[in-house]
Amino acid sequence: MGSHEEVIVEVPYVFAQSLVFTVITYPMIGYYWSAYKVFWYFYTMFCTLLYYTYLGMLLIAITPRFPVAAVLQSAFYTTFNLFAGFLIPRPDILKIP
Repeated sequence: MGSHEEVIVEVPYVFAQSLVFTVITYPMIGYYWSAYKVFWYFYTMFCTLLYYTYLGMLLIAITPRFPVAAVLQSAFYTTFNLFAGFLIPRPDILKIP
């Protein structure tokens, strides 16, 4: 299997995973219901999951051993989550009409 196929084969799986995640979590969070906002939530989750999947594939490909890739991946995930806005208190989040 070539490198293009390894990338493309992840898209349907990540699409299904994002769809299930959106259907479960969007109502639980209590966001405003509109097709526009649900779509953007789904799209954000889809791109995020693809990004993390492809980052894992990249790190496995460029490191000599799996444990090295696991340590690097842990460092990347921690850094990305630190700056992703998850630690902003709810009252400080801007409301967009």
